Amino acid sequence: MRLLSLAKKGSPSKGGLRAFSACTLALAALLALAFSASCSRAPRKAELIVGVEEEPISVDPRAGSDQASDRLFKLLYRGLFKPGPNLEPEPDLASSWEQASPLVYRVRVAPGVRFSNGKPLTARDAAFTIESIRSGTVPSYRKGDMERIASVAALSNDILEIRLNEPFAPILLALDAGIVPEGTPPDSAVPPPGCGAYVLKERVPGQWLLFEANPFAMPAPKCSTIAFKVIPDPVVRALELKRGSVDLVVNDLPPDSVAAFAKKGYTVARSNGTNYAYLGFNCAKPPLDRAGVRRALAMAIDRDSILKWLYHDLGRPASGLLSPENWAFNPAVASIPFDPSRAEALLDASGLKKGTGGTRLRLTYKTSQNKVSRQLAVAIQGQLARVGVIIEIQSLEWGTFYGDVLEGRFDIYGLTWVGIMDPDAFRLRFASNAFPPDGLNRGRYSNQSVDRLVEAGAAEPDPAKRRAIYAEVQSLIAADVPYVSLWWPDNVAVAKPGLAPFVIPPDGSFAFLASVGWNFSQGGRD
Repeated sequence: MRLLSLAKKGSPSKGGLRAFSACTLALAALLALAFSASCSRAPRKAELIVGVEEEPISVDPRAGSDQASDRLFKLLYRGLFKPGPNLEPEPDLASSWEQASPLVYRVRVAPGVRFSNGKPLTARDAAFTIESIRSGTVPSYRKGDMERIASVAALSNDILEIRLNEPFAPILLALDAGIVPEGTPPDSAVPPPGCGAYVLKERVPGQWLLFEANPFAMPAPKCSTIAFKVIPDPVVRALELKRGSVDLVVNDLPPDSVAAFAKKGYTVARSNGTNYAYLGFNCAKPPLDRAGVRRALAMAIDRDSILKWLYHDLGRPASGLLSPENWAFNPAVASIPFDPSRAEALLDASGLKKGTGGTRLRLTYKTSQNKVSRQLAVAIQGQLARVGVIIEIQSLEWGTFYGDVLEGRFDIYGLTWVGIMDPDAFRLRFASNAFPPDGLNRGRYSNQSVDRLVEAGAAEPDPAKRRAIYAEVQSLIAADVPYVSLWWPDNVAVAKPGLAPFVIPPDGSFAFLASVGWNFSQGGRD
């Protein structure tokens, strides 16, 4: 954890950012008013209140793939394995494991662990959870991770045997799915019992998620109760943090409010993040089915300017899905440069010449109703207009937006991948057999060479050979441009004074909340 270095302020002078300068000034005025005003405080819902942008789409850890659901899962559930500090797998609900042969793994379930309903955890629960995903009983994006499993069985109460139909190097990280009790039905509105630090006690749609400590959690969480307060508007989240109705916000504040909080004595924790912000293209829809067109659009976007003025440099320009912290990162892959002249030449060469009024083509850009996401869309709209590409922005309610993305109803969309650990992530996001709902290839991208390589990488046990395979994958994808790589956002948490020091994991996972508590010797919660 490092304290925030306050960014220097300035007025954007290029890159299409003038369109939202007035919004930035309005935000600053609102925050200034909040810092000077005396506000009443609502009764506390929990010992620790976290402001979040969205509520989860699913409460079943086998099903949800959105960030809001993942945040909930990290409080309620645990898997057999979890990513360690170097993004390699380490045991979680497993106490030990062995690879009996290239295709057979045996995992011993940790003794003494109980679900939140008091039921002891057994290997049968783990086998049931994995099989429900593998078989498709529960529609899950994780199915792509489980398809290499030929069979899964409990040899005893504490020994789980997994047999593969072919070698699969990332199998242990694939076993980070939250374990649920044997017999749990498919995705429902009620969270299944879990082995995580908390249980969900109450949910008020669109407003609150209230958690209580799991009485069987090992170790027990620092706070007995936690609440997620759902606040879709980022400016309102900042105001509620100042007012005291929210104690902590993680990666959900307007970038230009962070420096103001630091100046007022709030705890600001900032660290390099491994999440990946990107623009996705519909690679199955002409003219976006041509790599030259996609590259031209990427070259017309001034990412450095947007990152500086809109995001206040709270991130690093990205060259691809894997961040430099990942062991398989390929430093030889360069970011696409901002070059509008070259972009226009590529569009001309693709037959997309300027017509009446200088327009080459019209595209729809879909985004959520998050204000910063909308500002990003406006910036990109202005920059693409300069090369003759007219963008219609559709800012949609989260559920509608996410559904459209999964169904392929878009030309361009903007999102962030979270939780990228093993480079096998390329297979589920770019293989031509990984279209939703069984995979995460939302843009319907297809490249036979990438298909061959990601399969080889999944089967290769030697880390050095895997690194070489994924270096080539990264080069091919960079050349094809199914995504515009934007940046790896920093992890930024802002907390009320008195919250004890904490560390955010590189992927921004909310699992760290179980170790967050108040330092009452320094005033604590007021």
